[in-house]
Amino acid sequence: MNHAPRTSRRTLLQGTAAAILGPAAAAAFGSEPAEAGAVRRRANGYPTNLFGSTPDDYARVGLSPTSYHQWEDGFRTAAVNTDPDAYEWWYAEFTGDDGTVVCLTLQTRPGNGFEPDTTEADRRPGVSLVVTDPDGTNHHLSKTYTWDDFTARTDHCDVRVGPFTCTGNLDTYRIQGTDGHLAIDLTLTSLVRPFRPGTGFRFLNGTSKYHAWFAAVPAGNAKGTVTVHGRRRRFTGRGHHDHKWGNISFAHFVDHWRWGRGRVDQYAVVGVDFHLRPEFGATYQPILLVDDTSTGKRLISSVDPQAIRATESEPRPHPDPDYPRHYYATVDWRYTNGTGNSRVTMTDTEKVLEARHYLTDPSPAQQATLAQLGIDQVWHTRYDATLSFNSAAASRIAAVASVCTLENVQFSMDSSPP
Repeated sequence: MNHAPRTSRRTLLQGTAAAILGPAAAAAFGSEPAEAGAVRRRANGYPTNLFGSTPDDYARVGLSPTSYHQWEDGFRTAAVNTDPDAYEWWYAEFTGDDGTVVCLTLQTRPGNGFEPDTTEADRRPGVSLVVTDPDGTNHHLSKTYTWDDFTARTDHCDVRVGPFTCTGNLDTYRIQGTDGHLAIDLTLTSLVRPFRPGTGFRFLNGTSKYHAWFAAVPAGNAKGTVTVHGRRRRFTGRGHHDHKWGNISFAHFVDHWRWGRGRVDQYAVVGVDFHLRPEFGATYQPILLVDDTSTGKRLISSVDPQAIRATESEPRPHPDPDYPRHYYATVDWRYTNGTGNSRVTMTDTEKVLEARHYLTDPSPAQQATLAQLGIDQVWHTRYDATLSFNSAAASRIAAVASVCTLENVQFSMDSSPP
């Protein structure tokens, strides 16, 4: 493999479509065809607010539904990193056999695009690391660094933010770093092939604004060490790594989402319940992924709102006392493909892994945008949860409970129980 040089922010070029979408997509998206009318007809033929799924959709972003590339996990917004609207993050989550949970995010924008109206002066690379002990005690590091402390490659995942690094090739990843009282050194080995929801790109009310997601390791085994306050302990368990990027703040297009990951026996599950704002058609986009990690077989891979129905239920007081409303503790995904039915249910255990209230002190520009969007508060909470999976496709008749993580992201409290 030919390795491209590391790319620092100070040496980036702007406006290169290939860096946003991929090397094979420059001609399909970034160049000007001879006939301008062809652009309009082609653009009008692409779906908006949902992930692309047709051959034309894949061609547009230089991808194939049957192959995956290491550059998909590289620095995708490199060419436009100075754009205040651009965001990108690499996320890794680990659940230990002893109940320890580790969540790490390496990001190019504070707030991961959750906060509107971030200016160029505000943009700094950052790290969020949460280590949750088996008894529920949280150890949290949230820190920004300078751009001199950031490097990333575009040909594969090799990212450094301050002392933290994430490097891998879609099969094996090494995640390391030490700052203050926390240190991790973990190796994640994939058990299944990567996953995109359709093309992985959701273009929003047109063709200029987008959000993208690539799950490089939907499910894998993890091992290594975790150190808290100088006490080092061995870690064995399971892990997940994904990658998101885009050029429009989530607050502008998302109402709320629920997102869960876990494993029952050899079956790895990812479930997403994603709702857009009314300006984007109040679009509902569910995702359900089920893999058999013992064989590598993909049992369910669907983003079809006609085949999946996700329901939020069981209102209860939030385990974080600062959260102002009740919340729905259970998310239930039901999938029908014409030949069989599957059901995934996740319910939080009130063990909070992370609770973050964004924009507690918004700038005047942010206050104006929030008022325009009708947003009162922005919350991101993640919990340990139980997972049950029942599927004829997996020859499972009885659901079996297991531990997973379930997150709730809300752009206003309107999505809370009445």
